Amino acid sequence: MQLLERVPDCNGCGACVVGCKDRCVKMIKDENGYFRPVVDEGGCNKCNNCILYCPLYNPVELPEFSQYYDYSDDYYNRDMPKTYRATLREAKTGKVTEFAGTLCQIAGLKSLMGDKLRPNLKLYPLHCDPDEPKRPECVKCQYIKR
Repeated sequence: MQLLERVPDCNGCGACVVGCKDRCVKMIKDENGYFRPVVDEGGCNKCNNCILYCPLYNPVELPEFSQYYDYSDDYYNRDMPKTYRATLREAKTGKVTEFAGTLCQIAGLKSLMGDKLRPNLKLYPLHCDPDEPKRPECVKCQYIKR
Protein backbone atom coordinates (compact mmCIF):
# COMPACT_ATOMS: atom_id res chain seq x y z
CA MET A 1 0.00 0.00 0.00
CA GLN A 2 1.44 3.33 -1.11
CA LEU A 3 0.36 5.22 2.04
CA LEU A 4 2.48 2.97 4.22
CA GLU A 5 5.62 3.65 2.15
CA ARG A 6 5.81 7.18 3.59
CA VAL A 7 4.88 6.35 7.19
CA PRO A 8 8.32 7.35 8.55
CA ASP A 9 7.71 10.90 7.23
CA CYS A 10 4.11 11.15 8.48
CA ASN A 11 3.31 14.26 10.54
CA GLY A 12 0.29 12.60 12.16
CA CYS A 13 -2.32 15.08 10.89
CA GLY A 14 -4.92 12.33 10.37
CA ALA A 15 -6.38 13.61 7.08
CA CYS A 16 -5.94 10.13 5.58
CA VAL A 17 -8.37 8.74 8.15
CA VAL A 18 -11.12 11.13 7.04
CA GLY A 19 -10.26 10.60 3.37
CA CYS A 20 -10.81 6.85 3.63
CA LYS A 21 -14.46 6.25 2.72
CA ASP A 22 -14.22 2.63 3.90
CA ARG A 23 -12.89 3.72 7.32
CA CYS A 24 -10.02 1.26 7.21
CA VAL A 25 -7.27 3.78 8.13
CA LYS A 26 -6.65 4.46 11.82
CA MET A 27 -4.02 6.56 13.58
CA ILE A 28 -2.18 4.45 16.16
CA LYS A 29 0.76 5.40 18.39
CA ASP A 30 3.87 3.41 17.58
CA GLU A 31 6.54 2.29 20.07
CA ASN A 32 8.17 5.75 19.93
CA GLY A 33 4.94 7.65 20.61
CA TYR A 34 4.42 8.77 16.98
CA PHE A 35 0.89 8.70 15.58
CA ARG A 36 1.08 6.65 12.39
CA PRO A 37 -1.55 5.48 9.91
CA VAL A 38 -2.39 1.80 10.04
CA VAL A 39 -4.45 0.31 7.22
CA ASP A 40 -6.81 -2.63 7.56
CA GLU A 41 -5.74 -4.29 4.31
CA GLY A 42 -8.77 -6.60 4.39
CA GLY A 43 -11.21 -3.67 4.24
CA CYS A 44 -9.17 -1.51 1.86
CA ASN A 45 -10.48 -1.32 -1.71
CA LYS A 46 -7.28 0.44 -2.96
CA CYS A 47 -9.16 3.63 -3.92
CA ASN A 48 -6.15 5.76 -2.82
CA ASN A 49 -8.32 8.44 -1.18
CA CYS A 50 -5.97 8.25 1.81
CA ILE A 51 -3.12 9.36 -0.47
CA LEU A 52 -5.25 11.94 -2.27
CA TYR A 53 -5.93 13.77 1.02
CA CYS A 54 -2.48 13.30 2.54
CA PRO A 55 -0.61 16.64 2.59
CA LEU A 56 2.67 14.70 2.57
CA TYR A 57 1.84 13.12 -0.81
CA ASN A 58 -0.04 16.14 -2.12
CA PRO A 59 1.40 19.21 -0.37
CA VAL A 60 -0.91 22.17 0.01
CA GLU A 61 0.16 25.77 0.16
CA LEU A 62 -0.81 27.44 3.40
CA PRO A 63 -1.74 31.11 3.67
CA GLU A 64 0.76 33.43 5.31
CA PHE A 65 -0.21 33.91 8.93
CA SER A 66 0.69 37.13 10.72
CA GLN A 67 0.12 35.68 14.17
CA TYR A 68 0.65 32.30 15.80
CA TYR A 69 -1.04 31.28 19.01
CA ASP A 70 0.21 29.44 22.05
CA TYR A 71 -1.82 26.46 23.13
CA SER A 72 -2.31 23.81 25.73
CA ASP A 73 -1.57 20.13 25.25
CA ASP A 74 -5.31 19.59 24.66
CA TYR A 75 -4.77 20.56 21.03
CA TYR A 76 -2.38 17.67 20.54
CA ASN A 77 -4.57 15.15 22.28
CA ARG A 78 -7.65 15.85 20.13
CA ASP A 79 -9.21 13.22 17.94
CA MET A 80 -8.29 15.01 14.69
CA PRO A 81 -10.48 12.97 12.34
CA LYS A 82 -13.49 13.78 14.54
CA THR A 83 -12.42 17.45 14.70
CA TYR A 84 -11.97 17.61 10.91
CA ARG A 85 -15.40 16.08 10.29
CA ALA A 86 -17.11 18.53 12.66
CA THR A 87 -15.27 21.50 11.11
CA LEU A 88 -16.09 20.40 7.55
CA ARG A 89 -19.76 19.90 8.46
CA GLU A 90 -20.04 23.32 10.09
CA ALA A 91 -18.11 25.14 7.34
CA LYS A 92 -20.51 23.75 4.71
CA THR A 93 -23.41 25.55 6.41
CA GLY A 94 -21.88 28.92 5.55
CA LYS A 95 -21.66 29.98 9.20
CA VAL A 96 -18.38 31.40 10.47
CA THR A 97 -16.38 28.37 11.53
CA GLU A 98 -13.28 28.54 13.70
CA PHE A 99 -10.43 26.05 13.60
CA ALA A 100 -7.34 26.18 15.80
CA GLY A 101 -4.60 23.80 14.81
CA THR A 102 -0.96 23.27 14.11
CA LEU A 103 0.26 23.96 10.60
CA CYS A 104 0.13 20.28 9.66
CA GLN A 105 -3.45 20.07 10.99
CA ILE A 106 -4.41 23.15 8.95
CA ALA A 107 -2.76 21.52 5.91
CA GLY A 108 -4.78 18.36 6.57
CA LEU A 109 -8.01 20.37 6.79
CA LYS A 110 -7.19 22.31 3.61
CA SER A 111 -6.45 19.06 1.81
CA LEU A 112 -9.82 17.67 2.88
CA MET A 113 -11.47 20.83 1.52
CA GLY A 114 -10.02 20.22 -1.93
CA ASP A 115 -7.08 22.59 -1.38
CA LYS A 116 -9.47 25.55 -1.08
CA LEU A 117 -10.20 27.13 2.28
CA ARG A 118 -13.75 28.41 2.58
CA PRO A 119 -14.11 32.17 3.17
CA ASN A 120 -16.21 31.53 6.30
CA LEU A 121 -13.39 29.50 7.90
CA LYS A 122 -11.39 31.42 10.51
CA LEU A 123 -8.02 29.81 11.22
CA TYR A 124 -5.95 30.11 14.36
CA PRO A 125 -2.50 28.66 13.66
CA LEU A 126 -0.80 27.25 16.72
CA HIS A 127 2.90 27.81 17.29
CA CYS A 128 5.02 24.70 16.80
CA ASP A 129 8.59 24.59 18.03
CA PRO A 130 10.74 21.98 16.25
CA ASP A 131 13.38 22.33 18.96
CA GLU A 132 10.91 21.58 21.77
CA PRO A 133 8.12 19.69 20.03
CA LYS A 134 4.87 18.82 21.78
CA ARG A 135 4.61 15.70 19.61
CA PRO A 136 7.47 13.65 18.19
CA GLU A 137 5.99 14.01 14.68
CA CYS A 138 6.67 17.75 14.78
CA VAL A 139 10.43 17.30 14.50
CA LYS A 140 10.20 16.40 10.81
CA CYS A 141 7.01 18.28 9.86
CA GLN A 142 7.44 20.06 6.53
CA TYR A 143 4.98 22.80 7.53
CA ILE A 144 6.86 24.12 10.58
CA LYS A 145 8.43 27.51 9.98
CA ARG A 146 12.08 27.21 10.88
